[in-house]
Amino acid sequence: MPDFCITRVKYDAHRQHIVQVEVSEDLPAKFGTIHHVPRGFVADLIRMKKASFATWMKNAEGKYVKGADVHVIDETYLSTDRNSTKRDNLGSLPEY
Repeated sequence: MPDFCITRVKYDAHRQHIVQVEVSEDLPAKFGTIHHVPRGFVADLIRMKKASFATWMKNAEGKYVKGADVHVIDETYLSTDRNSTKRDNLGSLPEY
């Protein structure tokens, strides 16, 4: 089980890079308090092996379901895809 859930993302003005993510602690049967944190902070926590993250998305019934584990590419980019493409890629998470 990951330590934290990423449920939404915020892109820069050019929609090229994720600048913030919406995270909450992955507690048994619920999520913890929602926080908006810089992408770099999440990347640092993953890189230093201090915390693990996964995407969570709403299904057709409006309930959250676990998506993919999040990892870091080139010590900077957040991704659920291990293809080593140097860009942020968290699937189709909604934006805020």
